[in-house]
This record gives sequence, structure tokens and C-alpha cells, in this order.
Amino acid sequence: MSLQIFEQAPHKSLREVALSAIRQAILRGDLKPGQRLMEGEIAEQMGMSRAPVREALFQLETEGLVISEPHRGAFVAELSIKDVTEICALRAAVESMAARIVAEQASPEVLAQLQQAVADMAQAANAGDLSRLAALDMSFHEMLCRASGNSRLLDTWLNMTSLIRIFIDLTNTLYLPADEVVCLHTEVVEHIANGRAEEAGQALARHIFDVCERISQERE
Repeated sequence: MSLQIFEQAPHKSLREVALSAIRQAILRGDLKPGQRLMEGEIAEQMGMSRAPVREALFQLETEGLVISEPHRGAFVAELSIKDVTEICALRAAVESMAARIVAEQASPEVLAQLQQAVADMAQAANAGDLSRLAALDMSFHEMLCRASGNSRLLDTWLNMTSLIRIFIDLTNTLYLPADEVVCLHTEVVEHIANGRAEEAGQALARHIFDVCERISQERE
């Protein structure tokens, strides 16, 4: 493993730095499926102790990106292009449905919250704070699903939280410029504000599938 594999981000705890760097290296394909992940080697390359690396690997195991084998250690799990496509398809179905529901019944309070969320994202993008942008992006999508009032839809989304966080993190740090991320969310909110349910759902699904295609192309 080379030093260039792991990209550190400012304003994060060591655990978060290790988690983000290893996750991105796996999803970019820099760390190959089946490759052994040596705590000591990663810690040395990232200039930190083993503890935050160990915590990061444990979290990645819960997300399905790492597998741990007794007496052997941690290894990169399989995440094929098929996996990426299936995850994106499910996410697009759930979130586009949420967008359509919200566009049909959004209260002024919900609309104001969504508009404020996009404004906060724009502020983070202008400041170049990609970590905050990713966190706000995640909050936006959860807010949208909660605003739908559909408890089963929300449960489905929450069950995908770890995987969704992975793709949002990748989107904001690797695959889309920050201003493009903001524009896409602005478009969705504008459709919702004008009661254009189908357009809101289509815009959100298009955004998700566009990111999916970019990730898949990168991994080919």
C-alpha cells in the first residue's frame, strides 16, 4: 500500500480521518477485494497510532466493506459494480418516492427547513468545507424521508444509512464539484416548492444514478 492511497481531511478526529481515508480507498479500488488490511502499516502511513485505525476497520466491518477473520485479520470485502448499482437503484426508488410525497403535501415549515438545508450546503461549499457539506447532504436526505410521513419508507432508508453515507461522502469528495452538489439539491427543493412531484422525484433519481455511473466507471 502506498502513502498516496490514504487522503487525510482536516477538522476531523483521527478515527474519522482513518475511516474516511480507508473507505474511499476501498471504493476507489485502490484497496482491492480480498486485500489484507494491516493495522500497523496503515497507522504508520497515516501518521497515527493503531487505535483509531482499529476503530475505523471495525466500523467498516459493520458497513460491509471489511471482513474480519479469526487469527487472520481484516480484509477488504467484495463490493462489485453490481453491488453499487443495486444500492443506487434502491436508494433512488426510496428517495424519489419521498421527494414526490413531500412535493404533494409539504407544509411551509418543512419547505423552510429544506431551503435552509440547501442554504447551509451552499455556505459549506463556498467555504470549501467538504466534510461539513457531506454531513449536511446526509441530513438533507434524511429530512426529506422523514418529511414524507411514511414510516416504512423511512425505516428502509435508515436501514441503508451506512451505505448511503458512503456514497454521499464519495460524491462530495471525489465525484462531483461542491457547487454541482448544491445545484442539484436546489433543483429538487425548487420542484418541491412548486408542487412538481414527478419532477422532484426524477431530479433526485437522476442525481443518484449519475453518481452511481461515475463510481462504476471509476471502478472498471
